[in-house]
Parts: sequence; structure tokens; C-alpha cells
Amino acid sequence: MARSIGAAKKAAPDVLVMTETCVCSHNDSGECWLADEHGNMDMAGTIEVLATQAVMQADVGADIVGPAAMIPGAVRAIREALDVAGHNRVGIMPHLIFESSLYEGYRVSMGATPRSGARAFQINPSRPEQAIHVAQQMVDEGADMILTEPALHTVDTLVHLKEKIPVPLVPFSVSGEYLRLTDRRDDGERDMKGLVEAYTVLKRAGATRIITYGALEIARELKAS
Repeated sequence: MARSIGAAKKAAPDVLVMTETCVCSHNDSGECWLADEHGNMDMAGTIEVLATQAVMQADVGADIVGPAAMIPGAVRAIREALDVAGHNRVGIMPHLIFESSLYEGYRVSMGATPRSGARAFQINPSRPEQAIHVAQQMVDEGADMILTEPALHTVDTLVHLKEKIPVPLVPFSVSGEYLRLTDRRDDGERDMKGLVEAYTVLKRAGATRIITYGALEIARELKAS
């Protein structure tokens, strides 16, 4: 990731680079946490590694780091580590994640399928009130914005978050959504109409920005129209 951040900044210095700060893709178990010598979750050790990872990402040019493990206390530790390293202007955008089958393709391609079968801190879709509580904790710890995912599964939560927390809300339309909401046209390109309609709903619900795999395609279609 460090090489990718550096290359992106070299190619487009004015473009904001956002990262994912997590250990799942670097962990043999595919989990978002590190294990202690007994195989149990080592929260303190994981938070320390996440903070170190965030500083490394900032060192090579990241503008916004994105803690994705949803471990309580991680945002605070990352903020403190960034400030000590002189990166007080680097933003933190923690991920507020609902459990979903839409991640399966990504997990397979990234080798990040959790051995336990589930992410420890992800939110059950039937408990939106938990999402509100977790988001408020993240803001209290120093979050500058909140990423929510999968985007369309968080529409109702966005409405409530808009009323309750003072930071920008950035839904992430994951790869599973991109594939399901676009169809191949005769020319081989993907039809973006379904995504544009879905993202209009997200904006109505309170999204400040939207992260999507279809950004370039949507931008081209909007420019052409």
C-alpha cells in the first residue's frame, strides 16, 4: 500500500488519498485482529499495529486514513499516534460496517475471509441503534468523518446519523453493489443508471460524499450529459 500511495500522490498531488487501515489482508487468519499466544483476540496489540500502520500511510502521503476493524479505542490511538508523528492534518475516517454477503467477492480476491466466519465488531443489520452508538463513540474518539458500508444497507442509518453527529458521512458502495446494480451493454461497458439512481437516494439520506467503484464511469456519463 505504501508504494501505491506514493505513486498516486506523484501522479496527482492534489487528489486526496484515502486508505483502509486494517490487518485482515496481512493476517493469515483473515481476521481484522491479531491473536495472542493463546489464539485469543489481542485488542491492545491490534490497536498498536493499526496506529503504526496509519502513521506509515501518512508518512508516504495519505490524506485520510480509514480504520476498518471497528475496535473500540482504535480511533483515539490512531489520532494520538498521527499527532505525535506530526500528521495532525491527516484525517481519520473510521468504517461503520454492517454484516453483509456483499463482501464475499472482495474477501476472496483479497485473501481476507475471516477464519472465524464473521467479523468480530461488525453490526448486525437488525440493530441500527448499535450503529448510531458506535458512530458516536468514533466521533468522541476523534473521527473527522464516518464511512458507512454497504452503502444502500445504511440509508436509514444515514438519516439518523445526519441528525446526531457533526461530521461528514461517506457511504461506501462496495463491489457487490457495483456488480448487482450495473448491467453489461452491447458495447461491453456497464450501464450506470442503476448506480446513479441508488446514489441519488444516498444523497437524499444525508451522504456528504459517496465512494464507489463506478466513480470514473459515472463521471464520464455526467460530463457527457
